[in-house]
Amino acid sequence: MLNLNPKDIVHFTPEEEQAIAALIANPSAKKGKELWEEKGPQNVFVEIKRKIRLHSLTIQKVKCVYCETILERGSADIEHFAPKWKHIPFLYTPLNLTCSCPICNGVSKKGKRDTIKGNVVFPYEKNTFKYVHPFLDDVDKEIKYRDPFRILLDRKHCSVKGNASIDMFNWDTIS
Repeated sequence: MLNLNPKDIVHFTPEEEQAIAALIANPSAKKGKELWEEKGPQNVFVEIKRKIRLHSLTIQKVKCVYCETILERGSADIEHFAPKWKHIPFLYTPLNLTCSCPICNGVSKKGKRDTIKGNVVFPYEKNTFKYVHPFLDDVDKEIKYRDPFRILLDRKHCSVKGNASIDMFNWDTIS
């Protein structure tokens, strides 16, 4: 898993922030996935998502935030660490956005799991997460390896969140 610096989050212009705030504040009956699919006036959300994807791929060096696989052109999903289907207020929260491969972001791995433990609080970074967070946790303290190549996991020395992340992504299973 990549260890990302919170200082490297994507930054939105005041106009983008205004459009995002208006979208999230809209009391429509839409769900998170439907809101994420909104294009907005003059395709503003299409452009914001393009910006998020490009920024994330740049800081992640074109790797999946979870498995670190090199992402091929067109294969990078914008990943919401706190899932968009459950946590609409965090839909465009920069600390919640990275890029992942379709496998890690798919239903057999992270999929429909809620990553927030207990009650949701604001701001985003004050929440307690069930899994290692690429921006908010020190990945190297949470997930330990028995080799310098970061292949052989040392589950005995991983944190509870580290082991939960290993289980979620099946990192100790070779396919």
